Amino acid sequence: MPKKSSNKKQTLPSVSFVIATYNSGWCVEDALKSIKKQDYSKNKVEIIFADGGSKDNTLELAKKYGVKVLKNEFKLGEPGFALGCEEANGDLVVFLGHDNQLVQDNWIQLMIKPFMEADVTVAFPHIENRPQDSWLTKYVNRFTDPFNHFVYGYANNPLTFDKVYRVIKRTKHWIIFDFDLQDHPILAFDQGLMLKKEGFHRDKETWYCDILPILDLIKEGKKFAYVPLASNYHVTLNKGVRQFIKKHQWAIDYNLSPKKTFGIFKQPFGLKARKQYISLKRKMRMLAYPFYGISFFIPILRAGYMFLKDREREWFYHPFITFISAYIIWKEAVRVLVFKRDPLTERY
Repeated sequence: MPKKSSNKKQTLPSVSFVIATYNSGWCVEDALKSIKKQDYSKNKVEIIFADGGSKDNTLELAKKYGVKVLKNEFKLGEPGFALGCEEANGDLVVFLGHDNQLVQDNWIQLMIKPFMEADVTVAFPHIENRPQDSWLTKYVNRFTDPFNHFVYGYANNPLTFDKVYRVIKRTKHWIIFDFDLQDHPILAFDQGLMLKKEGFHRDKETWYCDILPILDLIKEGKKFAYVPLASNYHVTLNKGVRQFIKKHQWAIDYNLSPKKTFGIFKQPFGLKARKQYISLKRKMRMLAYPFYGISFFIPILRAGYMFLKDREREWFYHPFITFISAYIIWKEAVRVLVFKRDPLTERY
């Protein structure tokens, strides 16, 4: 008599998508459509909007697509993701920016594989550009903003993590990296990151920074899996240079502000929030960046060298976006630190 197999068919996990919204009608329907077309049991998928008081058609879209809406009294995206996670019913929670959309119809199936096959707490997808995206969007999706790109190097994108971190396990569907806290990667919560909800608690001190909760998980020794076959479109800067300037100016002003907190923030945000986790080498690169960027000639040389090395077309954009970034830093440093003008508190 044949021996019965001890392998039992695994039950598919339920999945909650949390999207932080505020006047998101211009882009969020693409995100909703990409979730709704997933080849996955519909009764196992939940969508939540943490809405900061939208006055456009965002809530109409929520009703149209059967989205659960939570009131985000904090208005900003990061507290919205934290609130949404607390209310999510899924075994796994996906944090999706309102300007993201899932590329593959089997995105969920690809993303859940490492959770079902290994002891993984977090999985993250690949960020992909569309042909019609602006040069700014293509640059940021590949390299993040020029300041972080200069400081973090190959730790800024999962495509190059294997140049920085040891691979713990690699399969044809996913890769587990051994992340280091002081030389941590740039991984944000709102780019389609999937998290095992059981046992997860996000401290309120991290509610205003999208990287701090990642660092807490690294500190706890949790395993992270990169799923290169699952990808997101991220239409981050398709409105052009003016949009980039506003976002960059706001972030720079926050870090130049002598106050611990900033505007409506109740906790430290950005570099101020995670300064204890930044290595000496990275701190030195932060100090060098304003001089590097404003030189323009040095970024041209570096872009040429790195293009020959990596063959990434986005290097052609590097000198221009770096110069713009460095110019804004110098301009805001004079305005805020020398002339004591108030930093911008109205977020882009």
